[in-house]
Amino acid sequence: MLIWVAALHCEAKPVIDFLRLKKSHYHHAFDLYQSDNMCCIVSGIGKLNVAAATAWVAALHQQSRSIAWINIGTAGSQSYAIGSAWSINKITDIESGHSYYPAPLINSQLPSEQCQTHNQPDNQYHPQSLSDMEASAFFATATRFSSAELIHCIKVVSDNNVTPCSRNKNEVSQLIQQNIKPIVEFSQTLTALNQQIAQMAIAEPDWQRFLAAAHFSQTQKTQLKNCLRFLFSQGDSIDALMAIISTAVGTNASSNSNSQSILNCLAQRRIDLSRNL
Repeated sequence: MLIWVAALHCEAKPVIDFLRLKKSHYHHAFDLYQSDNMCCIVSGIGKLNVAAATAWVAALHQQSRSIAWINIGTAGSQSYAIGSAWSINKITDIESGHSYYPAPLINSQLPSEQCQTHNQPDNQYHPQSLSDMEASAFFATATRFSSAELIHCIKVVSDNNVTPCSRNKNEVSQLIQQNIKPIVEFSQTLTALNQQIAQMAIAEPDWQRFLAAAHFSQTQKTQLKNCLRFLFSQGDSIDALMAIISTAVGTNASSNSNSQSILNCLAQRRIDLSRNL
């Protein structure tokens, strides 16, 4: 399953039209457009809206073996041309100070850049970063349901110091439409990775070995399974990962407090492998 998340319908429209997604008449919490293995949800502007929409649509597809995500939308920039499209490699939430690091997608034709997420529209553009109002909340929420390799943001520059943000919906759609080919190619590469990870089944005895290492909440179990599937897809074995965990948490691995330590350890292993993709 691939889920597109957009704040505005005019940002989603080029994707909806190109991929021929059909509006769902069975769901009313958010506007949802879908096909068999793909959907696009329109969240509304801002972090609270995008977090709610991301969690809602994830629950809707909780039976999917693996979910890939793309937050598609516009952003401001001091340095880049209006209409240029970027894959985001670092997201910083300005209010909280937290940073998130989407893993690079191999063979992507889109250049990469950082993005700062604000609570309000930002007119003081950063010289080395894009600016938006959703990316950090989208990424933080989506990582509760999928591994970071499957969560990406694509931003198209819509405004800068010279050109203010357009209120014309057709102009916003056109900015994304003119980049639809590399955007869809990006999604196809991501879908292929998602299918590879989804096929990595975890045998029940092996799954129980990991669960026995600490007390995991239901959310942590989802995060653990998603991370393990990616690591297996990159060639890591059960025994190698258990050894890494044992080294990280020491002899007190059965303690409830170690569940987060295990997740952090595996996440770092995932980051290390992603850098080599």
